[in-house]
Amino acid sequence: MDSGVAAPTLPLNFLCALVADSGAEEPPARIAAEQARSMDDGRDRRELLEGLLRGPYGISAPSWLLEAAINSDLTQKPPRSEPLYGPSMDLARRALSHPSCTPQLRHESLGRCTAVQLGHLGSAQAGDILADAVANSLRERGPRPDSMTVDLLDTPTDAQLVLRQHRLHSIVVATAVDLLPPYPFLDEKDEEDTSAWLKRQEAAERSWCTMWKQVVSTHPEHHRLLVDWSYDNDAGFVVREHLLGSIPWDVEPELLAEIAQNDLASFPLSVLITRMCRMRRDGATEKEVREHFANDLAALVPQQRKRIDHVLSDDKYGLRFGCRTAISRIARAADREWRYILNPDQAQQYGRPHPWRASEDQLASLAQKFAKHATVALELWEPGSELPVRSADDLRWVRDLLQHLPAVTPEVKEKVRLICAEAHRELARRQDYARRGLDSDTQQSRELLDTIERMTAEPLPDPGRARTASLGKPDQVTVRDLAGAPDTVLDDYLRRHPGNNALVERALLAFAYRAYHRNLSFADVLKRHSDPQRALLDLTQSLRRRLGGGPNLREAWVDAVLNLPVTKPELIRALPAWTALKARGPQDQAAHPAVTSVVRTVLGDNAEAWQRFTTSPASYAGPTAWFRLGDLLDAAANGTPWPMPPRT
Repeated sequence: MDSGVAAPTLPLNFLCALVADSGAEEPPARIAAEQARSMDDGRDRRELLEGLLRGPYGISAPSWLLEAAINSDLTQKPPRSEPLYGPSMDLARRALSHPSCTPQLRHESLGRCTAVQLGHLGSAQAGDILADAVANSLRERGPRPDSMTVDLLDTPTDAQLVLRQHRLHSIVVATAVDLLPPYPFLDEKDEEDTSAWLKRQEAAERSWCTMWKQVVSTHPEHHRLLVDWSYDNDAGFVVREHLLGSIPWDVEPELLAEIAQNDLASFPLSVLITRMCRMRRDGATEKEVREHFANDLAALVPQQRKRIDHVLSDDKYGLRFGCRTAISRIARAADREWRYILNPDQAQQYGRPHPWRASEDQLASLAQKFAKHATVALELWEPGSELPVRSADDLRWVRDLLQHLPAVTPEVKEKVRLICAEAHRELARRQDYARRGLDSDTQQSRELLDTIERMTAEPLPDPGRARTASLGKPDQVTVRDLAGAPDTVLDDYLRRHPGNNALVERALLAFAYRAYHRNLSFADVLKRHSDPQRALLDLTQSLRRRLGGGPNLREAWVDAVLNLPVTKPELIRALPAWTALKARGPQDQAAHPAVTSVVRTVLGDNAEAWQRFTTSPASYAGPTAWFRLGDLLDAAANGTPWPMPPRT
C-alpha cells in the first residue's frame, strides 16, 4: 500500500484492537504501521505503538519499537492541574515488561523517570521483573529522611510520591514504605522555649499521621501488608487507627474484625486505670491500691504498667486524668475510630452511601461488642465536676450504646437518666450563649439528648411502612420521569403495570439518562417486554428519533446493549457507528470484541474495503454521529456511496 493513501479516520482505540488480533501482513496491521510511521509523537501514535506491541510484535520486538514506546511516555508532561499524578505510563510499562527488553534498557529507562512515572510503572499490572526493577530504582534515589517534617507533605520524597499512585505492585509498596519518613522526634533549637518546640513537634506528628492516612486510603488492596509491616514499629498504631476510623468500608472483613477486636482489647486497661485512680482519690495509699489490684497488674506488659505508674503517682494531674480515663476512652472511640462502624449511614461519598466490604451482620456484631464495653464504662460514670457533660461528644457514645446494646437493663436506663439530668443542667447554663449564636454545639447536644430520652422511654409504636411514591398514569409518564425514579419505585411501578410494552420501552430508554442503578439492571427491565429482542432492535434502529441528545446518551445506550448477556450481530449493526467503535470491552479491553467480530465478518481480507471504512463520515457528535454501524460497513464492503444519517 503506497504512502499517499488517505489517513485513517477510524477511532484509534478500535484500530488498535484490530491490530492486536492481526498478523503483520493483514490489512489492519499495514494501515496501523503506515499511520504510526507518518504521525508525530502524541496520544494517537502511542495508541498505535501499543497496538503493535500487543499484536504483531507481542512476542518479539525490535529495539527501535521498544525505545520509541518508552520515549513516547517518558516525554509526556504532567497536566498542570495534577502535577503529582501525571499521565499514564501504560505504553512504557508494556515495553519495559516485554520479553525483548534488556536489563540494561530497563535500568537506564527507569533512571530517567520521575518519581510519579516510576509509580505508574510499578503498578499491579507490572510483572515481578519490572516491579523488582522499579523497587531497585527507588532505593537508588537517595537516603531516607531522618524524621517527618511539615514540609514533607508539600515537598514529598520519591517514596511518598510513588505511594500516592493507586494500585501498586506489592513489591513496590513494601519497598516504598521502608523509605518513608519515620515518626518525628524533633530536637529543640537554640534559645527555643518548650512551648514553641511542642508546637513544632505536634505539627510534625499531625503531618506524619496525614501521610499515613494518604497511604492506607490509596492502597486498600494492600491493607494486610501494611498492618503486618507496621506491627512492631511506630506506624502500627496510626495505620490501624485509620483503617478502623477513617476508611473502614474499604477494609477486608476479616482484617476489619481483627483490628476492631484488638482495639476493644485495650478498653479494659482504661477501666483498670480509672478504678485504681478512684481508689487512690478516695483515700487509699498507692501501696494499698497496688496490693488490691495485684492480680490485674501482673497480667499487664511492662509498657502498660509503666503507664499506670505515671498516672497513679501524679497527684496533681495524672490522678484526675486517670479517674475519667474509661469514660474519655469510650467517648473518643465513639466519636472517632468507631464512628462509622456504629453509624454506617454516615459513611457517604458524593451524597451516596459507601459500599462496605463487610456485611451488615458483621457490622452489627462489632457494634454490639462495642456497646457491651461501653456498658462497663457507663457503670463508672458518676455525677459531679470530674465528669461534666459539656458537649455532644459526651452524649454521642451514650446514644450509640443504647442503639446497639442487645438488652437495655433498668440499671443502664437509670445511669443514662443521670447523664441526661447532668446534660440538661449544662444546657440551661449555656442557654444565653445559644440564643446569641455563640455555641454551635448546643443544637447537636439537644438533638442527641432528645434521642437518648426517647430511647430510654417506653417503646414507640411502629410508624409503618413508607408508601410507594407515585409516578402517575403509565400513558403520561415520560422517559425523564422514569430516569429520576429510585430503583425500588421504578421496579414497583413496572410490576404494577404488567404487559405495558410502551412503558417498558420508555423505561429502557431511561437508562441512557441514568446509567447508575444499584438494584435494577437493563436486562431486568428488558425481560418485562413481551418481545424483548424485537423491541431492542426497533429502539436502536430509531434511536435518534426516540432518544436524541448528546454523546453521553448514545454512550450509555451502547454500553447497556453491549453489557447484555447476549447481543446479536443485527443489533450491533444497528448501533451508532462511532459510539460502538469507541466502546470498550470487558476488563477495559480497547474495543468490544462483539463489535470487532461484526466488522471483521463484513470486511474480511478486502484491503480496499478496509481503506474505505477508515474514511467513513462517522463522527463523535452532530448528525453523522447517528450513522448506523451496519450501513457504513455495507457501503465500505460494496463500494457504494455513504448513506444519509438516520432521520429525527
